[in-house]
Amino acid sequence: MDPQIQQKVLQFETFVNDVLKADLAKLAEKLDARNTDVTEFLQLKSMITTFQNTNVEKTGFKTKVDIGNNFFIQAHVPDASKILLDVGLGHYIEFTLGEALVVINIRIKLLEQQIANLRSAIARTNAHIKLILITIRDLQGMREDV
Repeated sequence: MDPQIQQKVLQFETFVNDVLKADLAKLAEKLDARNTDVTEFLQLKSMITTFQNTNVEKTGFKTKVDIGNNFFIQAHVPDASKILLDVGLGHYIEFTLGEALVVINIRIKLLEQQIANLRSAIARTNAHIKLILITIRDLQGMREDV
């Protein structure tokens, strides 16, 4: 094989392995994080809806709280009509359950848009990898046929 072609093939392979596959791994990690966030918000939304439907917000409820290392204590929440939500950068704001549902729905829509963008970026990166692999195969095939 021509040394110049061999060098180009090596550069392409290095680019795929060092850059594109690393980018793909980072995108997949971000996608997993966003999916986890959506799942947590959906669980919170379900819990708030249950609170509203059963009037727990007025009567309170008992629960167990993990205080660390899987040690639990029993707790009583007398008033569950308000909830603290993390709005980012470690800041929490108190919302009524209805207000919290509005904020949660907005956050879910935002996260779903981010997930769609990440999936597009993953598809684009996969397409780049396939294109480069086809180019490598063509470069190697051209010289082998001669």
